[in-house]
Order: sequence, then structure tokens, then C-alpha cells
Amino acid sequence: MSFLMAIAVAVIAAIVGLAIVSAILRWLWNATMPEVFGLRALTFWQAVKLLLIATILFGGPTSAVHLAPDDGGPVIAGLEDATGPAD
Repeated sequence: MSFLMAIAVAVIAAIVGLAIVSAILRWLWNATMPEVFGLRALTFWQAVKLLLIATILFGGPTSAVHLAPDDGGPVIAGLEDATGPAD
């Protein structure tokens, strides 16, 4: 497979993945929120925007929080630099 073909497949896969996750978010919202909190149902594009906002605010697959290799506890990337070396 050529490099351009691989890029095209990756772009199409990302678009399809976004559409699937947005559809699931819309379905979950419309099945739960109107009944529980009395909110309006979402359209597909509102679900896409809500998913993007949540990804920006809370992080996605490349979140800054990871497990430290030494003790397995959660560490916020870059925090060690701001506070000095860990003891």
C-alpha cells in the first residue's frame, strides 16, 4: 500500500470513527438526559460538537495523565519540571 493510500485510509477511518462515537453519544444523551433532567434531545451535529468540546476540556487518547513507570501511580506530565525533581 502506498503512503498516500495509507493516509487516505487513516483519514477515512478517523471520520468514520468520529461519526460512530458521535452517534453513540447522541443515542446515550437522547435515551437518558431528556427523561432524567428534562433536557432537549440532541441532533447529530450537536453530538459532534459536544464530543469535541469534551475532548478539548477533558483530553482524549493523548491525555496528559499517565501512569509513572516507577510506582504505577498517576502523574501529570510536566508537573515534575514545575516543582523540581522528585525525591
